[in-house]
Amino acid sequence: MNTTFLQVFLICTAFSWASALKAQCNEYDLMLLCDSATQVDIATSSAGLDCAFDPDPAGCFIVEATILLPTMSAGCIDCFSQQADCVLDNCATICAFGSTDACDACVYENCQDSFEACAGIVDMDNDTHNNICDCDDANPFQYPGAPGTNQGIDNNCNGLMEVSEIAEVGCPADLSGDGVVGAADLIVFLGDFGCMESCGETDLDGDGLVGVSDLVILLGEIGSYCQ
Repeated sequence: MNTTFLQVFLICTAFSWASALKAQCNEYDLMLLCDSATQVDIATSSAGLDCAFDPDPAGCFIVEATILLPTMSAGCIDCFSQQADCVLDNCATICAFGSTDACDACVYENCQDSFEACAGIVDMDNDTHNNICDCDDANPFQYPGAPGTNQGIDNNCNGLMEVSEIAEVGCPADLSGDGVVGAADLIVFLGDFGCMESCGETDLDGDGLVGVSDLVILLGEIGSYCQ
């Protein structure tokens, strides 16, 4: 059972490191993209239009975007510059003479994947919300608009602890019964990892086995104090 958990842990860790090494947008850039998406869109669109006919459109874009977005990192601006080049190469005519929807569809089809790979935009927990606005991209129960799970975590990422999010009395992830979810609970959990029947309290999601989904729940509650 420990070997299986170790394999899962190593795979996830390796993927996280690989994503981090490729990412050109840092955590502050992602916050800007989340909190000021309209401002960023206007700035990058403006820089793209102003530089479309420049002899060096990429260099022009970087200069213009740096002025318009002074708090964005150079690496992240470079990703937008590459996206602007991609739009010029693939969607210039559609965006110039077509509808906004047609332009957006062309950009998404031809340039979005490469931009996200450059910027480090991912959805690690597969909850359909990427790490731009997902306050915990390692927990599928936390994303903008998520329903409360009474686990003591900010499920909907609004910065507030609502009634549906406050941990219920009993705190299911407090497997050791010491009033806090921590290392002792993780040890208890790992002892049952891989269980496929009669798993008891370590089956946190109630699906009949103790696996990665239960681990995600437990890790999401680490540090929580139980009432």
